[in-house]
Amino acid sequence: MARWFGIPRGRSARKADKGEADPGSGRGRGPGSGETAGAAVGAGAGAVSGDGEPLGAADELRLAYGRTGDPALLRRAVRLAERARDHYPADDPHHATSLSTLCMLYRLRWERERDVRLLDRSLAYGRQAVDTSPPGDPELARHMSSLGTSLQEAFDHRGRPADIDEAIGLYRACLDLLPPGPERASQQSNLANSLLRRVQREPDPATLEEALAHARKALNATPADHPDHPIRLVNLGGALMLRALAGSPAHAAQAQAMYEQALREFPPSHPARPGIQRTIQRLRLLRGTSGT
Repeated sequence: MARWFGIPRGRSARKADKGEADPGSGRGRGPGSGETAGAAVGAGAGAVSGDGEPLGAADELRLAYGRTGDPALLRRAVRLAERARDHYPADDPHHATSLSTLCMLYRLRWERERDVRLLDRSLAYGRQAVDTSPPGDPELARHMSSLGTSLQEAFDHRGRPADIDEAIGLYRACLDLLPPGPERASQQSNLANSLLRRVQREPDPATLEEALAHARKALNATPADHPDHPIRLVNLGGALMLRALAGSPAHAAQAQAMYEQALREFPPSHPARPGIQRTIQRLRLLRGTSGT
């Protein structure tokens, strides 16, 4: 699911939180498809003091958690983000940012602990962040994206159509706000994955075609040397595979090509590789059965 460990969340960081899955997980995100953020970079957890401006310190701890998986760091990050929430007045953009940070942090706790109360708190904070974001806030798209990611988690857990519909609406709103560039491509990928979730639950050719279109645009906007390029290949491959399974077997060859290229681009130790290899084998069997 969403793991946004490598990008600082401060005001100068413009990369959006991602609502995409682990490639090859098959967990409600298309057949073997999804997207994860790159590995965290920077100093080890020992370099994190937790002092200074609370949002920045919370972000350092989040990054350290991504590197180490130490739950104590995550709990400290939550406490600092709560301090920031209480410190900034409601009309200060930092207040909405602190709420959005809490949305993400509680989602990370949910992913680790699987206590649904944590997911509910993530959703509540995400909605508060969107609702309290002041007019013209340049971080609004980020707040909507973070809430969308939590809604995807909620849909995966509960299966309520309203959750994925709300996520789709949020990602569409992000696209209305964002100019062409890496952040827009990320949101197009998020939207594609949300649409694929809906298609898997409620098959609909028009929704599948829209998902394919957004997955293609996201891939086309991603340079070949970008760390997200193989992830975007997997996302498009998953959409093409669903198209093949929906009655267009000719798309199986295109899907297989996407997965094979992604396999060449992922490093040998990447955790997505086994799932991608299984998906490629499934596509080979599908093509053999259909004669394509």
